[in-house]
Amino acid sequence: MLNLSRVIKPWKEADALSAHINLYGFWTETAFLTKSGDLGMVLSVTGVDYESLDTDEQQYAVKRLESALKSFGEGFHVYQYLFKTNRPEIPFARYDDELIDAAIDQRRQYFESKRDRLYEVELFYVIVLEGARSKPGIMSALGRLPRDPQGAIRELKAQFTNDNMKVLLRQQIDTDMVRLEQCVQNFTRHLADLMPIEVQGQRAQFSFFRRQLNFDDWRIAGKPQSTQYLDFQMVNSNIEGARDLEFIHIVVHRAGEVMRHELMRATGTAR
Repeated sequence: MLNLSRVIKPWKEADALSAHINLYGFWTETAFLTKSGDLGMVLSVTGVDYESLDTDEQQYAVKRLESALKSFGEGFHVYQYLFKTNRPEIPFARYDDELIDAAIDQRRQYFESKRDRLYEVELFYVIVLEGARSKPGIMSALGRLPRDPQGAIRELKAQFTNDNMKVLLRQQIDTDMVRLEQCVQNFTRHLADLMPIEVQGQRAQFSFFRRQLNFDDWRIAGKPQSTQYLDFQMVNSNIEGARDLEFIHIVVHRAGEVMRHELMRATGTAR
């Protein structure tokens, strides 16, 4: 006998992809806020051309980075992201000189012939500071009283009105924001003479987050429609779930056929 509840159970348990994304919105022009109250910044790092350095210089660069990372103390998390893009666009400039322009054209043709074997690597650091989350409840506020009397009193007052709780949370986030900005500034200043580091604005961060969830350039392109609800704005590709007799495959735009083929090979159903 067909058990209908068993058939529709996966669909009942299914959830929107945005629900699994912890991003909430932009707190400032350069900082984002997560649903759990954490603040973060995205840094674009050019990196060091290690091939032009000898062993001592490479070790010096590593030591400098290790020292700079100590700018982030307790509560900080540093994530490194690397994007590798095949067939990158190589920029060329034009000069008002026929000889130079002819040489540049030859160079452009040479790289165009090698373009299938070329790739571009982009490096990003994401600095996240865990938020000082305010736990609701009178007991938690009383437990905070011995170590932070003023903060505990403010939290006790905030328990009785929703507006006061919002003000308290904003004060905590603003305090974390100052700490995050100071540490990021120390980090970038420490490495300023070694490698360029740029703090990304809202538009660049938006593109960075979208690149992690979408494949096509036209799905990545765009600008934030709002400083809130980034979790919904990040997902710009259709994800479809399908059930088969021997396996469950997930079809994602553009990558779906490859994934399906690999799954069929793994289960021995490929012809």
